[in-house]
Amino acid sequence: DYYKVEERILEVPAFPEIKEFYPDLYNEILTDTRAAILRGGNIDEIIAENGQQLAALLQNDLPMASPEATSAFITSFIRVFEKAGDRDPGCCVDLINGDDRCMWSLMSPAEKDDILRAIGLIIRSAHTAPAKLTDEKQAKRDVGRISSDVVAKYGPEIDYTAQSELSEEEKKKVCFAIADLYSSTLKLPPKRSSDAIKYLLSGPGEQQQQ
Repeated sequence: DYYKVEERILEVPAFPEIKEFYPDLYNEILTDTRAAILRGGNIDEIIAENGQQLAALLQNDLPMASPEATSAFITSFIRVFEKAGDRDPGCCVDLINGDDRCMWSLMSPAEKDDILRAIGLIIRSAHTAPAKLTDEKQAKRDVGRISSDVVAKYGPEIDYTAQSELSEEEKKKVCFAIADLYSSTLKLPPKRSSDAIKYLLSGPGEQQQQ
C-alpha cells in the first residue's frame, strides 16, 4: 500500500522535486495523503490537500528561482487571474490574501500540470542554481512604471491590495489588473523580468502597488 501511495504522489508534477529537496515535508505529505489515496482519491484531492504547503515552498524558493522558472510560473498564474476575473472574481481577493484553495477548481487538468511543473522548476532551480534579485533599483523602477500604467488603466480608486471591502465589479477589475501587471513584467528582458517579479512579490513591491 505504501508503494502504491508513493507511486500516485510522484505522478503529480512538483512532488518529485519536493521529495528530493524537502524530504521531511515530503514524508509528511505522504502520511497525510495516504488515507485519501487508498480510498480512491484522485490527483485533485492530493493537490487540494497540500495547497498550503506548495504555497509555502513558493514563498521560500521563488526569490532564488531562475528567470526561466519564474517566467513559467507567472505565465500560468496570469491565466488563473484571468479565469477568476471571468468566473469567480472573489478568488482573486482570496489569492491576494494568501488563500489559494479556490485557484485549483478554476484550472483544467492541463493548466494544473503547467503550474505544478513550473513550481517544480522553481524548487529545482532555487536549490541547484540559485539566482537572487540582481538589480533592485532597476526592478523598483520597472515595477513603479508598470504599476502606474495599470492604475491609470483601471482607476486609482480601487484597493488593489484587496484589504478593504470591494464590490463585485471592483473584484473583477482587480483580477484583470493583476493579470496585466504580471503580463507587463514578462515583456521585459528575461533577467529584468525575473527581478521585477521577485521585487513585486516582496514587501517593497507589494507596497509599490498601493
